[in-house]
Amino acid sequence: MLLTLLALPLLSLDCPALRQGSTFEVRPGVSASLRQTGDERFILRTGSQALQARGECSTASNDDSAAVVADFNFDGWRDVALRSATYVITGYYDLYLYRPQTRMFQKNQYGGSQDFTFAGNSFPEPDSQTRTVFGVYRSAQSYASVRFCLTYDGLNLYPCGRGEALGLFGEAGAQDWTWFDPSGTSLAYRRQTRAEDDTYELWTVVAARLNLHTGPALSSTWTSYIIRGDRVEVLELRPGWAHVTYAGRGEQLFSGWVQRSAIR
Repeated sequence: MLLTLLALPLLSLDCPALRQGSTFEVRPGVSASLRQTGDERFILRTGSQALQARGECSTASNDDSAAVVADFNFDGWRDVALRSATYVITGYYDLYLYRPQTRMFQKNQYGGSQDFTFAGNSFPEPDSQTRTVFGVYRSAQSYASVRFCLTYDGLNLYPCGRGEALGLFGEAGAQDWTWFDPSGTSLAYRRQTRAEDDTYELWTVVAARLNLHTGPALSSTWTSYIIRGDRVEVLELRPGWAHVTYAGRGEQLFSGWVQRSAIR
């Protein structure tokens, strides 16, 4: 049953649909609706509960990604990302998360110093494997990327990673990444490319045995393990977790998520 609930597809809503009012499933058997009621004003409704939201759909706009419905916090209930009226030119989104306990939506909140918005000329996309939400946007003459991670309590998302393109007109995949905690403090910096005589800093496993998980959670499956003294390269840091790669026999590469306290 859980797999069925998680299989609800991402839904993109355009402005004509939002002006008329669009109904969608938050979960099989549970419906919600989103409708534009005025200039930059929307009503997000579940049953008798209604939330006032701000967004952008001008009279002439037919944007096919004005709102995106998907499970952004990976709890089995679909949420809503609404294109922000404040940053319509650069394509920012405000996130409204469905709270099954109260049966209504709540705007995303996190402990950083900035208001939470999704950046991207395309719409934000959740990645269930890494449990992050990913976006790409133009920054001057190059591309930049941003990832959003779950907060410690799993209730909200915060910008945990920023990728800067290499040089002018750099591709979205070739970027230097900086990773942050919920307060905005930098956790790690990783360069995408390096000179021939340059090497990445390697970390040492201090646990007797350390499983490589498929995701940053103990409940995720693990495919292999490493042992005390093995050296790993850290690809990404999250609160409590690290995404690492390990070169085994014959230089075969293994990667996965490990508990941050088990490496130094």
